Amino acid sequence: MIIISMGNGKGKTTSAIGQIIRSLGHGFKVCFIQLFKGEGFYGEQKILVKLDNLIFFAFAKEHPCCVKDVNLDEVVNQCYFAMEKLEELVNSSERYDLIVLDEFNVALRDKFIDENKFIDIVKQLSQKSNVIVTGRGAPQSLIDMADLVTEMKEIKHPYKSGIAARKGIEY
Repeated sequence: MIIISMGNGKGKTTSAIGQIIRSLGHGFKVCFIQLFKGEGFYGEQKILVKLDNLIFFAFAKEHPCCVKDVNLDEVVNQCYFAMEKLEELVNSSERYDLIVLDEFNVALRDKFIDENKFIDIVKQLSQKSNVIVTGRGAPQSLIDMADLVTEMKEIKHPYKSGIAARKGIEY
């Protein structure tokens, strides 16, 4: 299956991590590739890297919209390296039951990765793994080919009241 978690509401990554935990609970092998989230800062990273049957990769650890003075060329290069990792997964004899591509929708939206190439890779990965793609701005081509699409819709968020991100809730 190809599963998309998208939208402007909170919970896309959290939902994918819930699916990771469910899969690991059944003894499945999982690959988790995350973009735009600094390694070791987010709570899920600290716990997931310790679990058996899970391999974790982080690329382009800062997004230009979220962190000032980020080198855009470096972000694009890191997204390119993430795509190379996906191609390695396609060509590898290593089999994962679940592959989670966290924040890849954002990279597609912002044109940091090529949409057609990504779609092709996801199709190939889905022939041997379940694939979850998260983030805001999923392209229609990805939505159309997915088996399951969930949109997280923000109704109310404490950011709008000036409340900063909270450890253990947002990161």
